[in-house]
Amino acid sequence: MKTKRKLTAALILALAGAFATVAQQQVLTGVVTDSMCGAAHMAKDKTPAQCTQMCVKDGMKYALAAGKSVYTLEGHEVELAKLAGQKVTIKGTLKGDTLSVQGVAASK
Repeated sequence: MKTKRKLTAALILALAGAFATVAQQQVLTGVVTDSMCGAAHMAKDKTPAQCTQMCVKDGMKYALAAGKSVYTLEGHEVELAKLAGQKVTIKGTLKGDTLSVQGVAASK
């Protein structure tokens, strides 16, 4: 009987963990920017894309400005570089304010 309870408890914990992971999957739409500037770029003499590239070159991370929120992006830097300053849809796993990118595509 104790083995059955342990097995049931392990199964419940495994399912809860699976649901928690699925719940963190997000699809967000916003503009690719950088972690320093967010939605308001500081280099006024540059386009948003140029400012983003400059800030990333100086050590900042790519970010997504979605509504009033800014999420730091991890992964897929090559694609993000091409889409800097553009509206995109990103699929990924959200943990706090960091989005681990699993896919990114230009959006209209």
